[in-house]
Parts: sequence; C-alpha cells; structure tokens
Amino acid sequence: MSRAGWSTSLSDAAASRRGLLRGAAATLALGTAGCGFRPLYGEDGNIAAGDPSVAAELAATRVPVIPERFGQLLRRGLQDRLGNGREPAAPRWELLVGPSLAGESLGILESGDATRARFIATANWTLLRLTPRETVASGFERAVDAFNIQPNQFFAADTSREATLRRLADALAEEVVTRVAVRMRELRSGAAPRLIDPVPQPAPMSAPPVSGAVSPRPLDMPGGGLEGGIGGAGVIR
Repeated sequence: MSRAGWSTSLSDAAASRRGLLRGAAATLALGTAGCGFRPLYGEDGNIAAGDPSVAAELAATRVPVIPERFGQLLRRGLQDRLGNGREPAAPRWELLVGPSLAGESLGILESGDATRARFIATANWTLLRLTPRETVASGFERAVDAFNIQPNQFFAADTSREATLRRLADALAEEVVTRVAVRMRELRSGAAPRLIDPVPQPAPMSAPPVSGAVSPRPLDMPGGGLEGGIGGAGVIR
C-alpha cells in the first residue's frame, strides 16, 4: 500500500478492544453457564449471537432512511448488524439515528496545506417500540478516525477519505447496535426505560481537509424522551 493510502484508526483500536472483550466474555461464560449467565456476543463475534432472544428482537428493528452519504453508510452498517442487511417484514421496533460528521485539518505546513485529516463521527439514537408506540431507550455514541494526506496525491487522498468514512460508519454502527442490544436485554428483564437528552454534536468543519471534498454537516435528529413507563403507551416529546 502506498504512503498516500496509509491511515491510522482509533475505530480499529476500538474493534480490537471489542474482540478482546468478546474473547473474555466467552471464557467467562464457560465458568458461569451454571449461574444463568449468557454472553451478549457469540463465538463468531456477532452482536447478540450469544442470546437468541435479543438477536430476534434486533432482527425485528427497522432503521428509517438517514440522509447524506455518511448517513447511507451508517444505515447500511446498522442493518447489517441488526438483521443481516434486511429490513424486517414485521418490525416491532424502530431505531432513529441522527449522526453528525465533523473534520479538521492537522499538521499544517508553512504553505497552509494539511498533512493529516481527522474526522469525528457522533450519533444520538432513540429506540421506539411500535406497539404501543413509545420511546424505551436512547443514547449517544462517538467514533474518531484519521488519515494522512500526501502532497499532490489528490486521488489517493480522496480514496483514503472514503475508506475512513466507511470505517467510521462501521464503528459507529457497532457501538449503537451493541448499546441497543444491552438495553433490549435490560427491558426483557423488567428494567425501566433509560433515556438521555440528545447530546450536542460537534460543529461541522468550516473547510474540507481534502481538496475537492464536500464538507459534511449535522443531520436533524427526531426528539426523544418518555413520560410514563413500560406498559401503556408513553409520550414522545
């Protein structure tokens, strides 16, 4: 691989940590199976593969269209992790995700050119039960990634940018679906809804860190919140 296409990724490091945690969970499960413990991740690393009941609920979750190119990548990553890339025929849940993508130029030379670009992807998410329609969980996730920009290597820089956005979308989708799976398990155990107010997201970059790139901007996020509890229909505000 050329230096122009090289990049480093905090999302890759997070994936490695998740792999270690999955392995630890599998080892722990061997010693705690008699105590009723059931790991969230299966041996294949898939989310909720270790808990078929949660996996079935994830597969019954639909994700509405998310605008913009990054939103499309994120929605595809969410669908892949929820139900093998397919929308459910009879959905019981709806996952609303409002992403924001911001970037900054780093390593500025005397000429004013940047030698590195860093992107920060964030997402407020809200999980709704469709019948009765109520908000049962919400959260906020974040992922960071970066790549180097070589002088006069515009095509390579654009290619690296696209690869970085794909990694960010995958990392963010992994975090969101993992958190949703945990919340679903808690709800099945009789826990009350766990809601947060939407977290303010980073402002978009004022100028693209790569020549010719389109500066991303925050995407609107439907409001969340619940007055009431699980059982009767809640009030979405």
